Amino acid sequence: MIKKTTIRDVAREAGVSVTLVSFVMNAKVKENGELDCPVNADTAERVLQVAKRLGYKRNNAAASLRSGRTHTIAVITSDISSPFFAEICRHLENIAYKAGYTVLFASSDESAPKLSNLIDKMIGYNVEGLIVAPCAGSEKVLHRSGSYNIPTVLIDRNIPGDAFGRVLVDNEAGGYEATRYLIGMGHKRIEIIGYDIEIASVSERVKGYERAMQEAGLEENIRVNVLPYGISPSADEVTKVFREAHLRGTSAFVLPTKKLSKSGFYAMTKLNLRMHRDFDFVCYDESDVYDLIPPGIPHMVQPLHEIAEKSFNLLLNIIDNKPAEMNVTLHSHLVEGGA
Repeated sequence: MIKKTTIRDVAREAGVSVTLVSFVMNAKVKENGELDCPVNADTAERVLQVAKRLGYKRNNAAASLRSGRTHTIAVITSDISSPFFAEICRHLENIAYKAGYTVLFASSDESAPKLSNLIDKMIGYNVEGLIVAPCAGSEKVLHRSGSYNIPTVLIDRNIPGDAFGRVLVDNEAGGYEATRYLIGMGHKRIEIIGYDIEIASVSERVKGYERAMQEAGLEENIRVNVLPYGISPSADEVTKVFREAHLRGTSAFVLPTKKLSKSGFYAMTKLNLRMHRDFDFVCYDESDVYDLIPPGIPHMVQPLHEIAEKSFNLLLNIIDNKPAEMNVTLHSHLVEGGA
């Protein structure tokens, strides 16, 4: 059996103390490539070379037990393959890496029991904090994690309680602005698509749509098409909605997610309908597709990088017991043409 190289072996071979080796092996790397530790650069380099030659690997588990810090957080979204969450997660990974943190990612699939199981597992991995997009029915689950004193930041969706930090987008204002834009174009028969389960971000956009229609005196034309929620909305279901809406004389749609927008383009092709002639849209998030139909498809752009940055920084402040604004509200903005 091959004997495992220890920190004492490295110290003996390099002719330094175990404490000095520990300083070097646990040091963060600055942007200029230098180690952030109180050790002479030449000595630190010698220690690293000895460690490499002997095949020494830092024992992260042991280090975390000694320090009480793992420098690991967990991010749990509803669906990590969603373009919205995928981009946020990518930004989070980059931001966390620069801060010396590792991120564990998972998807709840809009299931409170699965979210509960994931949180238990993440706590078992000794993560220092959680960034979570809550799903319907997850209030008890998240309050339980709060009772474990695990710092938690909610993104995209809200639940009541003082135990959490929050970085949210004003989705009702986004739905309102999207609808007001279509009304300003002269449309009176405007519809929106929603889901049959409570997804707060979409439900709030629907509320914004309804408020804009009411303010414009178009209450009688309010129509929310409710589709069953799935990991990917059925293009056939959206096609059915568009077919019936076209027969009703509807002239515009608010499509409140990127996936619904994608299904909408599929439906237009299948029904041989034309953008701007048969329907106008306001879509959500960014896509190269929006540029393909002159003069471009209006869409609401969400501050994805800002969501990632502010949620990570807020979580670190909570972990380090630093003062922080616990409730952050961001805003989407309308792009009238292509991306």
